[in-house]
Amino acid sequence: MRRLTPILLILFAAAAFTATVVAVEGDDSQPKAIPTEPIKDFEIVPKGEIITYDFEIKNQGTAPLEITEVRPACGCTIVDYDKVIQPGETGKIRTSVKTDNFTGAISKSIAVFTNDPENPKLQLVVKANIKPYIAMVPGYARYNYVQGEDVSPIYQNLWAADGVDVNVVSVKPPYSHLKVNFREATEEEKDPKGKGKQWRFEFILDPNSPIGALRDYVEIRVDHPRQKVLKIPVSGFVRPRQFITPPDVDFGKLEEAGLPLQRTLHFTNFINDSIELTKIETGIQGLEAEVLTGEKDPGFRFKLRLTVQPDMAKGNFSSTVKIHTTDAQNPVIELPVKGTIL
Repeated sequence: MRRLTPILLILFAAAAFTATVVAVEGDDSQPKAIPTEPIKDFEIVPKGEIITYDFEIKNQGTAPLEITEVRPACGCTIVDYDKVIQPGETGKIRTSVKTDNFTGAISKSIAVFTNDPENPKLQLVVKANIKPYIAMVPGYARYNYVQGEDVSPIYQNLWAADGVDVNVVSVKPPYSHLKVNFREATEEEKDPKGKGKQWRFEFILDPNSPIGALRDYVEIRVDHPRQKVLKIPVSGFVRPRQFITPPDVDFGKLEEAGLPLQRTLHFTNFINDSIELTKIETGIQGLEAEVLTGEKDPGFRFKLRLTVQPDMAKGNFSSTVKIHTTDAQNPVIELPVKGTIL
C-alpha cells in the first residue's frame, strides 16, 4: 500500500493539470464587440430634419455577444437594437435625432454596454452641423399675461436664409386659442436682414385662454428645397385674474376643546386695476371669514382669515366660501373648505 501512494499522487496531479488546461481552453470562447463606424458625421443637415442611422456592431469573438443596455445622450433616441449577436455576425443599433431644437454643430453620444470582457462599454457618436435654411425673427412667441386682459399680437418675419423665394404651405398652431395669420410682407414690414421674399406672421392669443402653462410649437411648412418644416416655440403662462393661496382649505380632524381654530390665506389680484373684497360668505354656521387690514399693497394683496368657532356642529363639514370682489369679470371667487369636528 505504501508503494501505491506515490503513484496515486502522480495520477491525481495529472488529472488536476488536465482539468486546468481544459478550463483555460474554455475561457478562450468569448465575444468581441467591434463597431464598424463608431462616429457618423452627417455634415450639414437642415434644421427640422430627423436624423436616423443604424450603427453596426460586429461580433468577432467565438461566443454570443449580448448588448445589455444602450444609453443615449440628451436629444438622441434609440429606436431599436439587436440584443444578441452571434459569432461572426453583425447587429444594428438604430438611432434617431430630432434637430428642431438644435442649431450649429452637435455631437450626440450613445453608450453601449456589452458582455465583452475586454470592451464592456462602446461609445458611438452622431455628429452634424444643423443649418437653418429658413429664418424667422424673432423666432419665438413668449406670453405672460392675465386671463381676460388685452394681449398684444406678436409679429414675426420669415424668409429663406439662402435668398430663395420661399412660399408658406401651411401653419399649424398647437392650441385652439392661438391663431396664426400670415401674408406676404410689405416693403415697410420687411426685415432689413432678410433676403428675397418675406412673409409676415401675426400670432394672436385669445384673452380668454385657459389658465396654465404654454409650452409647445407652431409648425410652419414651406416649399424650400432643403428645409420643409420650421417649428416656432410658444412659451409662457396664462395667470388667473385672482388667486388664493392655498386654493382649498382642509382643516382636518379638530377636537372640540381646541376651538376656535384659525387659518390665514393670501389673496392676490393679478389684473392691472386694484379691486376691493366686498363680502365673504362661508355657508356654514360656526365658520367665520374676515379680510385683514394693513397689507403693503392694498387693492392687489389681501390676507383672509378663516375661523372655526366652538359652536360648529360636530361631524364632517364641507362648504364653498364665496369671496365677492369689485372685478366685473370675476365678481365671485369660490374657495372649497372642509374638515371634521370630533
